Amino acid sequence: MNITIERLSALASEILRLAGACPEHAGITAACLAEADACGVATHGVSRLETYAERLLVGVVDGRGQFEIQKKYGGGALCSGGNALGPVTASKAMKLAISEAKTAGCYTVFVNNSNHYGMASFYTRMAADRGFIAMTSTGAPSALAPWGSHEAFFGPTPLAIAFPGRKGAAVSLDMSPSVVPRGRLMLALQRGEDIPEGWALDKNGAPTTDPKEGWDGTLLPIGGHKGAGLAMCMDMLCGLVSGAAVGAAIGPLFGPDCKKQGLGHVFTVVDPELFVGRESFYSSVDKYLEEIKSLPKNPGVDRLYAPGEIELERLAAAKRDGIELKDSTYEGLLALKARLEER
Repeated sequence: MNITIERLSALASEILRLAGACPEHAGITAACLAEADACGVATHGVSRLETYAERLLVGVVDGRGQFEIQKKYGGGALCSGGNALGPVTASKAMKLAISEAKTAGCYTVFVNNSNHYGMASFYTRMAADRGFIAMTSTGAPSALAPWGSHEAFFGPTPLAIAFPGRKGAAVSLDMSPSVVPRGRLMLALQRGEDIPEGWALDKNGAPTTDPKEGWDGTLLPIGGHKGAGLAMCMDMLCGLVSGAAVGAAIGPLFGPDCKKQGLGHVFTVVDPELFVGRESFYSSVDKYLEEIKSLPKNPGVDRLYAPGEIELERLAAAKRDGIELKDSTYEGLLALKARLEER
């Protein structure tokens, strides 16, 4: 079915409110999830609503948790998310980093006591659309093994970086150190589909095409030892600096073992105005991208894309034409809303 971003966001917000989130927190989180679906990133979209709602209902996430600045310095801050919904904490942390970068030039916010924050590029684009360069990462539940092991320890900690252009985000990288995000296994489980070999190992370290075996085992990292090393370093950056949980101490997002995640995040914002000047930077970005797009193309390639360009085009199309959402997904949301209304 086709649905507007506004309508999907309103439905998601109502579900979260019924589950116990205050209107402000429900609205911020719903906007993040709906935008993920608009970008074609269904793994981080409204498919997460049931999990978010369940965690609110059992009280392991605080639907009114308060964002708090614990320490503040010239170039950075340490904040607590108050165990609120992750998109709420992340949005407030990024806005703080943007505000401070206007005078500091470069500002980093570390966060503890938070939860799953959804699509990482939602926050970096928030900054890039205002003319700032931004980077973020977050801790995540164990799903990747240290290189040479098959026991999950690190999360598939994402790395998102965005660069602004004159019309908003011009480059928007959002990548996981695993071959696919863990949400791809969850979607395959929900749809009764196999996964390609090369995505995951079972709990004994053997390759598998069964998403359940992969879920109980480990995701495979990109680039072998390099991806595993990246996951380790991002886990340390998000958790050890902020005093948040790391490795196997991070609470799971899915499953019966429902407990606080204790996640850490990091957000860094750079204001190009204080370095080379915003207009000069925009001109450099334009020239840089033009040079890349004019390079010779491999056979069968019609166009060279900047990181995130496909998702940005999908987002623009969704704002204009609506989101193509699976009927089963929409029906599931309505059923979830009805169950919450009956409580």
